Amino acid sequence: MKPAQTDRTPIRKIAVPTDFSPGSTSAMAYALALATTGDSKVIAVHGVDPFEYSFGPKDLRYIKKKEIWARAREAMDQWLQAQQFSGCTTSMVEGEAGPAIAQFIDHRGIDLTVLGTSARSHAVRLLLGSVAEEIFRKANSLVLVLGPKMQPRRRRQLKRLVFATALEPHSLAALPRLSKLARDFDATVSVIRAVRPDIRSVAARKNIQTETESKINAAADPAFRKLIKKIRVEFGHPVKVITNFANANKADAIVMGIRSGGEWGRATTHIPWAIAHRVIAGAKCPVLTIRA
Repeated sequence: MKPAQTDRTPIRKIAVPTDFSPGSTSAMAYALALATTGDSKVIAVHGVDPFEYSFGPKDLRYIKKKEIWARAREAMDQWLQAQQFSGCTTSMVEGEAGPAIAQFIDHRGIDLTVLGTSARSHAVRLLLGSVAEEIFRKANSLVLVLGPKMQPRRRRQLKRLVFATALEPHSLAALPRLSKLARDFDATVSVIRAVRPDIRSVAARKNIQTETESKINAAADPAFRKLIKKIRVEFGHPVKVITNFANANKADAIVMGIRSGGEWGRATTHIPWAIAHRVIAGAKCPVLTIRA
């Protein structure tokens, strides 16, 4: 019999984008809890917007830049000390927060990004977009988003996962990475598919359930199929179906496969009815996004 592996480190590099807000504080606490082995490294990363030192005489721009970067570093140190965070490193990146941090994540080979978000109202978000969505649509890492309704949990683990899917190609394309994550964390996975409620026929609903099971099993590798506890189809509003199912199954995280932002990334982050944003806004557990 082979000895059990005790040195497995599924997540080696964890990034926590921070603006020193309460949401960032929650994200850092969560990341440090996930970094349970000596090989895991947590990096707090802050974006410095160069707008304030982009205009005026060269000498004045240089002075302003030094002052702004000094304030940013001081704010980072004060935040870490105030929250008594230890065991992490820090990094400052220049640029607009979302794109600059996404580039940092890819350049540093980050495995998991943990971030908090206020999931701002539709009206405000329509104008300003969401830094969280900018990051999870552009960065290649797994992204764990802590929304505003996330309840304090006794444990910060990824043992019970809920995979929400409408069987789109980008959603099914996330299964290989989800399979690895689930095996690394010894997690179980429950699958939920939300379908519009106006389908009343019992036969039609049964066919949809059969189709869903067939497509999930066809897309999943054999090891992953063993980790699937249930595959469920429910009829109703997708956000309510997904969040209620996650609550009922005491999920540690809801997993969603999302499209790559690509050329239209910034435009898509301004669509207020994006399902991922609404799930993040309403979920009582984190939402893990996997970019296809």
